[in-house]
Amino acid sequence: MNFEPEMHETNATPTSHAESSVFRVLVCASRPEMIALTALLEASDGRCRCIVSNDVDEFRGRLLEDRCEVVLVSEEDLDRSLADDVRRLQPHGSVVVAAPTVDVDGIRRAMQLGATDFLSGPMSAEEVERRIEAAARRSRERVEHEERMHRLRSLSRRLEAEARAAEDLESAETSEEVPTETAGPETTSEPPFEGGSDQVRKLDEVAMCSEFRTLIRQELDVEDLLRTALEFLLVKTGPTNAAVYLAGGDESFGLGAYVNCDLPRKSVEPMLRRLCDEACPAVAEHIDVLRFEDAKDFVSECELGPEVSADLEMVAVPCHHDGECFAVMFLFRDSEHGFEDETAQVLGALRSILAEQLATLIRVHNRLENAWPDAPADDEDTDEDLGWDDLAA
Repeated sequence: MNFEPEMHETNATPTSHAESSVFRVLVCASRPEMIALTALLEASDGRCRCIVSNDVDEFRGRLLEDRCEVVLVSEEDLDRSLADDVRRLQPHGSVVVAAPTVDVDGIRRAMQLGATDFLSGPMSAEEVERRIEAAARRSRERVEHEERMHRLRSLSRRLEAEARAAEDLESAETSEEVPTETAGPETTSEPPFEGGSDQVRKLDEVAMCSEFRTLIRQELDVEDLLRTALEFLLVKTGPTNAAVYLAGGDESFGLGAYVNCDLPRKSVEPMLRRLCDEACPAVAEHIDVLRFEDAKDFVSECELGPEVSADLEMVAVPCHHDGECFAVMFLFRDSEHGFEDETAQVLGALRSILAEQLATLIRVHNRLENAWPDAPADDEDTDEDLGWDDLAA
């Protein structure tokens, strides 16, 4: 059961190294099913090289010593502590979980701990090898993607430095050739490398979007996804209060996350409710990032109390994917420290990526719930327990 969408192989950088055809798999063989899977991999055509640890303690040590593409671990051995160790020590490795049987709770827990695939039941050597190789290719593609982003960022910084040096040189030459007292009103100076500056901005935006997409694609839990996304956004926008509302059924919305910069959630609770009930459905119909010119009047009508200033600047960000609004973000802070025009560009570039990942989580969630319902199919409450409403609550 693969948790991640297929990554396009056209993004991979071809290599001629013989070692590149061999995938390294770090196995925690503390359970019978793990020993069996190791035997199947070792019986394959040699594309998978297994590094086997007999218990969890030895396995933790191997995480630090050996670089690998795939981390193969039993469902019973995987917990939050071990998952954190894997993410810290093998940041590019794909975690594959195995168990004799599978159920919804086990799959959901594996997803939350960062697993990319779940192996269960009797499997042939060919199937095991195919699934492990798919996970290994994703790991290598992540590494190659980060290397490309590093090169793009380096190129962007170099172009920006060259453009600034050219501007300084042009300014110095202009001041020497045309003295201030003789310069007439018709004397003009075109900014040098204007196209280069645009190219730098485009490269910066491409690098930012790629970094954001890579970061949030690792999150398969809604709460972790929102936390990671907001942390990234706040680095770009600066300190701000922010609320994210997730779309539910019947055009309703629910508060998914709130970031407190200088306004605790309790102090602005009436405003958050009005944003949810009144603003979200209206904002969801727009496709542009919106800046509210009447935010002061709106805040005043919410009667938040004297401790909350009504002089707030507010920005609304609808997040659409395939024509559907999956979330609406509101950012607000004191108008004295209002939002720059560049903030709208950043939010506009990143919001569709967030919506795309939310859509992926919804598909996975609905598929799991519909395949293994917790209640009998004829239970009247079953339909109310399925779908996105629970996540948006």
